[in-house]
Amino acid sequence: MEVHKRRLRSVADVFDQEREELARFVAGAARELEAIGDFRGDGKEGAAFFKGQGGAGGYEAVTGQIMAGTEAWLGAHREIAARLRLMAASVDVADWESIAAILERLPPADPGRPVWGTG
Repeated sequence: MEVHKRRLRSVADVFDQEREELARFVAGAARELEAIGDFRGDGKEGAAFFKGQGGAGGYEAVTGQIMAGTEAWLGAHREIAARLRLMAASVDVADWESIAAILERLPPADPGRPVWGTG
């Protein structure tokens, strides 16, 4: 199969655009989460809401998980765009198995943490 470099770069641009839109959305959501947290108060109910109660995760833990997940999502968008551009710069003709092999062998941004959401 012939690799259409312009199309690969266009798809990479779309991932960049989507990442920027997602980042704006996440920033807005983070502001809303912080505002909700400000209403917790300092009493017993506020502490239970913030820290959790009876072994359940509280607001603090849950929002931390949400933010970590969205950061991974944004990072994946950045990495996909970068890998598509690398492929466009170095591949002329390939089959899908070769493309998958190339993407699989490219190092993730953080070698200790896979980009693709596995293991």
